[in-house]
Amino acid sequence: MSDLNFLWPAEQRPRPIFGVNDIAREIVSDNCGFIEPDLLELLESGDVNPDKKVWVVRPWLIAASLAVLALGLSFGAVRDLNIRLAETKTQAPLVEIARPDVGTDNPESEELLDKKDLAGLIGPRPLDLDDPRFLEISGESGRILFAETTLDPQLQTHSLKWLKKTQAKRAALVVMNPFDGQVLALADYRRDGGETNSALAESFPAASLFKIITAAAAVEKADLQADSEVLYDGGKHTLYKGNVIKRPDEGLHRTTLREGFAESINTVFGKLGAYTLGPDELDNFARRFYFNQPIDFEMPVAVSNFALGNGEDLFHMAELASGFNRVTKTTPLHGAMLASAVISGGILYEPTVLTEVFDRDNNVYYKSQPRSLGRVISQDTAAQLSELMQAAVALGTGRRHFSDAEKHPLLSGLVIGGKSGTINDEEGLRVEWFVAYSYWPEPGSGAPAWPLALAAVVANDGRAAVDSQEIIRRALLSYYQPLLDGTGRTFR
Repeated sequence: MSDLNFLWPAEQRPRPIFGVNDIAREIVSDNCGFIEPDLLELLESGDVNPDKKVWVVRPWLIAASLAVLALGLSFGAVRDLNIRLAETKTQAPLVEIARPDVGTDNPESEELLDKKDLAGLIGPRPLDLDDPRFLEISGESGRILFAETTLDPQLQTHSLKWLKKTQAKRAALVVMNPFDGQVLALADYRRDGGETNSALAESFPAASLFKIITAAAAVEKADLQADSEVLYDGGKHTLYKGNVIKRPDEGLHRTTLREGFAESINTVFGKLGAYTLGPDELDNFARRFYFNQPIDFEMPVAVSNFALGNGEDLFHMAELASGFNRVTKTTPLHGAMLASAVISGGILYEPTVLTEVFDRDNNVYYKSQPRSLGRVISQDTAAQLSELMQAAVALGTGRRHFSDAEKHPLLSGLVIGGKSGTINDEEGLRVEWFVAYSYWPEPGSGAPAWPLALAAVVANDGRAAVDSQEIIRRALLSYYQPLLDGTGRTFR
């Protein structure tokens, strides 16, 4: 469905959300189309000529608008962008013009919908939409409902194109705001053309993503820090019974928790799980991070599985703690939530992809609100995990597509943390994960501006042309590049 405007007369259509630059572009446009009177009154920007349906603006306003656009042209470098951040402190403010309620009656309370209802109505469909901002829903008794999504249209559209280029058997990308749970991209690709959304309804072996949970437990319960020394035997990316006989303070090789996480050393995390933490703490922290728990969402989400099994088997505990198994499984949506808990300081937010559901009469049946799922780890633990994930991107297994980050005109201004994971699944497919967070640090305070939590997975049989790290890199560039609009540059 490419355009829902046919549902409303011109004066009653849903009003979009305008950013400052969008408003300026509309003001100076020769053909800006019909702009409603209340929008003009709200912006205090001029008068309306209803016959010609164009803005009549004052000369000082045009000058001010051109000045706004000129500012956008000057931000060609990260240093200049940081100056802009220092001045604004936040994103360009949004002016939201709410859709008017033209219905004669609001729905009765028993007709209102919750996330469970919507999941049943929407199902696990792919969100390959002509207009990612809106979704049509078939309600009960043939009633047609319409939903306004949280998706970023450009990011969602680009994500679908990238995933198709992977040529993988299955691939998915989820991008969300870690501070309110709003999903900005929910894209998937299936080579077989199946109608099940791989970002939600299909779980993949979590592999080394589970090291995030093991590291969180080691920091919070065993008082380990990023610089804490750990010893291990054997190779970095293998796991043998003979190498987990010794305790974490015994072994031939010496490293730190930071380096062990960055390089994803299985034996380090295997011994932490088997000896330092044990089955109860592993299970406790897995549940904290919402393994074995349903995720309330407007579409069906598979439950991520963590099967403790025989807690007395030390090698089995090592397999679980390091992610060196095919039993622990998760979804791309949940993968993005893992990263979001780190960047949000330990608070996990319930994900949402819809802002509102309404009918042809504009009666509202559902309106989302940010909902915290509580603190899953302490703020100090989150800070330590953040340091570990940044090391993985700068020095470890997450470096493959970010080795140029320090010199890159856009990436160099971002703080990026991530964790990779790779394993063969039961079908023999090579499952490659990358979960990450990113933000612009505000000058002075370093507080996160424009934060993202992301997860990408590619399940391939040797034919994948684009891997999960490259998908995350492209998502970051697509999302943040508009901050440098007007420079004429396209980043790769």
